Amino acid sequence: KQWYQRRVAITAGIITITGYQANAEQARDAIMKIVAELEERISDTVEIDSRVHARLIGQHGKRIRKIMDKFGVDIKFSGGETGNTVTIEGKKKKVPTATLR
Repeated sequence: KQWYQRRVAITAGIITITGYQANAEQARDAIMKIVAELEERISDTVEIDSRVHARLIGQHGKRIRKIMDKFGVDIKFSGGETGNTVTIEGKKKKVPTATLR
């Protein structure tokens, strides 16, 4: 139960970690790992006719989950202005591959 031995505060975009040095360093390293992973992510928007969205999603989302797992991306059907907008988000190397499929 080390949760009480460190505290994280965010002010004006600056993260301040207080606590025992070893715990604060572990928290910093964990935060920096998350930041690095988020910086590797990109987003691509494609237009897909809304009439086929249901077929892409599949029964209970089975087909879209399979695609997201296969390519390691997140796919969102937002509709946008035309109702056809689909956003694919993931690592820089994976999004173009998923978009082409």
